[in-house]
Amino acid sequence: MLEKIAQHIAAKGGRAFYVGGYVRNQLMNIDPPDSEDIDIEVYGLAMEELQAILSNYGTARVVGKSFPVIKISGCQKWDFTIPINPDISFAEACGRRDFTINSMMMDVLNGEVVDIYGGREDIKAGIIKHTNNNVLETDPLRVYRAMCFAARFNFFIHPETLQLITQTDLKSINKERVYEELKKLLLLSPRPSTGLRYMQKTDLLKRMHPVLFELIGCVQSPQHHPEGDAWEHTLLVVDQAARLKARSSNPEVLMFAALLHDIGKPLTTKVRSNKITTYGHDVLGEKLACSFLQELTHNKTIINEVSILVREHMHPILLYKGRENVTNKAIIKLLNRVNLKELLLIAEADFMGRHGERNFKVIRNWFLDKVSSLGLKLDDKVEPLVKGRDLVQMGIEPGPVYTKTLDYAFELQLEGKDKEVILEEILHYKLK
Repeated sequence: MLEKIAQHIAAKGGRAFYVGGYVRNQLMNIDPPDSEDIDIEVYGLAMEELQAILSNYGTARVVGKSFPVIKISGCQKWDFTIPINPDISFAEACGRRDFTINSMMMDVLNGEVVDIYGGREDIKAGIIKHTNNNVLETDPLRVYRAMCFAARFNFFIHPETLQLITQTDLKSINKERVYEELKKLLLLSPRPSTGLRYMQKTDLLKRMHPVLFELIGCVQSPQHHPEGDAWEHTLLVVDQAARLKARSSNPEVLMFAALLHDIGKPLTTKVRSNKITTYGHDVLGEKLACSFLQELTHNKTIINEVSILVREHMHPILLYKGRENVTNKAIIKLLNRVNLKELLLIAEADFMGRHGERNFKVIRNWFLDKVSSLGLKLDDKVEPLVKGRDLVQMGIEPGPVYTKTLDYAFELQLEGKDKEVILEEILHYKLK
């Protein structure tokens, strides 16, 4: 249908071009992610004329104020627009784009590529390079896009672009837009560490994410972490998580948990008698991860699930090491605190994110056997027999005693007692 629309546009004296990432992806022979729109820029027509043409193919509505875009019902991935300046040249139009690899235009009808800034050559060379010296000042968020493209395509960022990034004022960046770019970096890149290293090199970490910057130089035990400091470990873990994310029910949560899993180490690392410890870095990490994400997103589900994985990320290894003494109760409690399927993925990324040969399979199989022996699955929860409404009926109102009593009731349940016995014991517990 798009070709038919382009023919209709041409009949009215206009010309339709694919622009931006779609052209880049076509020239690189890669499939764009499902989340990526297809941008079509139309020359030679006014917005009202374009909308009238598009109305023949569905309900055409204009969205956006600063940069109006027309969308057709049923084809939401297509974004039609016209240049704000009707007399703009192709060179000027391409120059508004962020990087040369995104600056090309492709005629929808004949496939002709307009390449003013050498985008095709930069694709061949694997280079991320700005189109002009004003593109980052116009939209500073583009510094994050440079990191994302470098990691996504395994390209290197041109030295002049790196220099421009270090000089770009980032104070005006909307934090929620930062979250979206970080999400793309983590989810679309086979090796997100490439982009994260560039964030370190350009001082983007120091300026925008100091809590991550503190991981650089945070010492670790050479015996357990021969790879180096906590930042180097985090980069390896993020790459391991990228390898595992296809097995996750929520890759976004897994990837942010990988990025933040050791965020508590800089404030908990102690060196005593040549021994390096990080006691409590998981508990503190939960709080820091929560704060980090709250600055970037209002998605409470993401914040909560990432924070839980950060808090619990050490438990699979710790339980396995002490497996001779691990009780069914400990396994069930863990299942009720966290999705064990997701926890094992972050634990595997953490375990494998170090130098040397390592095998997580034996640990995973042990957990699978333990959970299966209880008649449960990794993402199961054990439903408490005694709930809050039972306590309210007994005259126990919400508060500290209420919470402690629910915990006590669940402990009794894990010991194999039925609800009637538990309620009887709660009554005596309350009287105490």
